Amino acid sequence: MKVVIPVVDNGTAKDALAPAFHNSDFVCIYDSESENYEWMKTVEISEKPGNLSLGFKQKGIGTVISKSMSGMALSLFKALGLEVYEAVSNSVAENISLLVENKLKPIMAASASDSSCNGLCSSCSSDTCK
Repeated sequence: MKVVIPVVDNGTAKDALAPAFHNSDFVCIYDSESENYEWMKTVEISEKPGNLSLGFKQKGIGTVISKSMSGMALSLFKALGLEVYEAVSNSVAENISLLVENKLKPIMAASASDSSCNGLCSSCSSDTCK
């Protein structure tokens, strides 16, 4: 199983979760078979943010962990069969451990963050997604 998590960067803060994928230019991919972690820029998965879910599937990723997620992103991920879980800490390693122990809760449509700007930050004045 491969798991993807949005992170702050791929350097000194690579173990710190970003609030969501639209807030980060980096991800961590964990492979449970090899127990390896890999950090990369999201543009290495897809140059277009709207195609991240397809890029995840092409890389063999089946699970997503994030602190929050818009309803639109959740729909796209679920449509491709990705499992989506809510992070409970700011640590990549801790969230992976909790996932392995079946202690993370799935993000459901009702708990996905909804935004009137639909992720188009240039069109809204909210501070919640920037």
